[in-house]
Amino acid sequence: MPQIPAARRNVYLVGFMATGKTTIGRELARLMGRKFIDVDQEIERRFELTVADIFAQHGEVAFRKAEQDVALELAAETNRIIATGGGTILNPVIFEAFESTGMLVCLYTQQSDLVDRIQRTDKRPLMKGQTEEEVRTRIERMLEERSIVYNKVPVRIDTTNLTPLSAAKKIHDVVSVRQRVQKVRDALGGVLDVT
Repeated sequence: MPQIPAARRNVYLVGFMATGKTTIGRELARLMGRKFIDVDQEIERRFELTVADIFAQHGEVAFRKAEQDVALELAAETNRIIATGGGTILNPVIFEAFESTGMLVCLYTQQSDLVDRIQRTDKRPLMKGQTEEEVRTRIERMLEERSIVYNKVPVRIDTTNLTPLSAAKKIHDVVSVRQRVQKVRDALGGVLDVT
């Protein structure tokens, strides 16, 4: 695969559910003048069902298959801001495709905020119909299971006390610095050795 110029590499917003990936992604796309795509919304468009209904009617395996198909299609595009589902990068094929075609940014927030955010919506199929304590316990377990993958992402942004615009500006700043470093590395033939 040919090297994608730094300024056109995708930005992938990853992390646990309810950390603000979609809302922040829209703000970031506006700031950067890029097209925004939400993986879950694209899957919903294709199925003509909500994610919760896809899980209920077709099961998680069918959803994850569609998720991989969509993610790999998006990785083949450039100059996009892409918000993923909370489990998207747990798939090593997707993680590798995203890592090789863009910059991954992991969004996270305090666990108490996650519980509040998740309980305010019925759009989270993995948490549907659970009590607050069950949600809290499930979040703890899922975060522990997923932390190995989430911690592989080199850029992490805590969204706990940030507005979507503030978080988008932080990400934009990081992307800008990374692009400048990549341009220098490219100019030096791929090596940036600072000793």
